Amino acid sequence: MNKIIATGAALLVAGTTQLAHADNHKVRQEKGQHTASRDWAISGYIGMVDFDGEEKPDPFRPGVTHEMESETAVNFGIILSKYYNDFSFNLGIEYIQEVEITDEEDHVLAEHSHIPISLGVNYYFDTSIVDPYIGAGIGYSFNDSTVSEFISNQGMSAEHDHSMFYYLTAGVEYPVNDCYALFLAGRYTMGDADMTGNAMHPVHGQVQIEDEGSLDRYEVNVGVKYFF
Repeated sequence: MNKIIATGAALLVAGTTQLAHADNHKVRQEKGQHTASRDWAISGYIGMVDFDGEEKPDPFRPGVTHEMESETAVNFGIILSKYYNDFSFNLGIEYIQEVEITDEEDHVLAEHSHIPISLGVNYYFDTSIVDPYIGAGIGYSFNDSTVSEFISNQGMSAEHDHSMFYYLTAGVEYPVNDCYALFLAGRYTMGDADMTGNAMHPVHGQVQIEDEGSLDRYEVNVGVKYFF
């Protein structure tokens, strides 16, 4: 009798193990089929942008500098993605709303907005619930800026030229079904833009201004992705 019970228990354990292995294999296979079935996707998102502050010299007072800070901006954008195995290749365009630049005394110095266009690649990690990813890319930004009345009253004018940029990104996607996914993404963009303009110096008269302005920034975006 003991031998029969032991034999039955061994068969039960073996059967349970085989069933669990089959289920796990099925889940992995279904996930692999789900990932492989992705071909193209289009995403829409909205987020917040926080520009890095910078220190700039006073054009009229040697040795004097000013702390310049931009307001937090709202951005929204669209990304077209092509999938290949665990990678996606992405073409994106976004709009960063116009915000003010102020100094340490809360003087409004200028306003600026941006339309960046980017090319990048993301790598997706293989998990069972969500799809985390990392990525990087390069792009070109169409920059628009105007000086404030406070600056123009001092005889100065300047604007940002269009510029190149680079970015790093990381995020997580939650597949709702085979066609839709929700995502949360963070991004850090690095890039400088040339600044050109004129200033009326009290001694030398009108002088030309040539400088660089930092457009380094952090972004946090949420959005939805449609696969087709």
